[in-house]
Amino acid sequence: MGYLDPQTDAPNRPDPARLAHPDAGVLYLRSYLLMRAVIGFIGLALPFLLVLGDMALERGKIRGSLSEYFYTGLRDVFVGALFATGLFLVTYKVFEHNLDNVLSTVAGVAALAVALFSTDRPGGSTLALTPLQERMGETTVATVHYVGAAVFIISLGIISLYFGIREGKRTELQGKLSPMFWRRFHFGCAAGIGVAVVFIAVAKFTGWLEDYALLIGETLAVLSFGASWLMKGLELRVLLGPKPAEGPLKAEEAATAG
Repeated sequence: MGYLDPQTDAPNRPDPARLAHPDAGVLYLRSYLLMRAVIGFIGLALPFLLVLGDMALERGKIRGSLSEYFYTGLRDVFVGALFATGLFLVTYKVFEHNLDNVLSTVAGVAALAVALFSTDRPGGSTLALTPLQERMGETTVATVHYVGAAVFIISLGIISLYFGIREGKRTELQGKLSPMFWRRFHFGCAAGIGVAVVFIAVAKFTGWLEDYALLIGETLAVLSFGASWLMKGLELRVLLGPKPAEGPLKAEEAATAG
């Protein structure tokens, strides 16, 4: 498989006997899934932490974008969340030779760029320039930030799309919900990211909701990404193992998960 070939088949998951008595491979898989769920949780929590945290700490008004919270007391939360997400995305598929690896690496590098290269200061701000802005110029740094944000969001949308493709190829239920439900769920998350991108572009072109267009679009994109990754990691059958009363499943029921 080449780096531009997408992974469309659902990878195998351990059978119930291994899950009931986990070996090292199962424990590693559980750690991997849990990390994926945590990244999704960070995505879901970040907009609320920034907006509500800023209002509570500084009693400030709602900012025009998530990136503007770099210039508030929530700077460390913003940068830390992006660094955690970026480093995970760069490393979690690094040994695979497929399009998933390329997309996740690109998204991870873009997330790190968004964290390192801040947006331009809010209008009328008297805040001092960062050392990077002084060296490269505020406009240049902001341009890198916006390009990184666009690449990050689009890459995650494509990854969520492939999540949905693989979910539809499961041969077992995840909880009480069918593979078709999870396919539609991840397709919906990918669509949410696409709608966010279109909304930002249209709002900027028309001037509609100009003051908050970026915030609304970025929040929709981040929430869609977070929901997709959180639910992709919460494979409870693998994370928790089978319930004692379940007993062994038929071989055809213990097949694959994506």
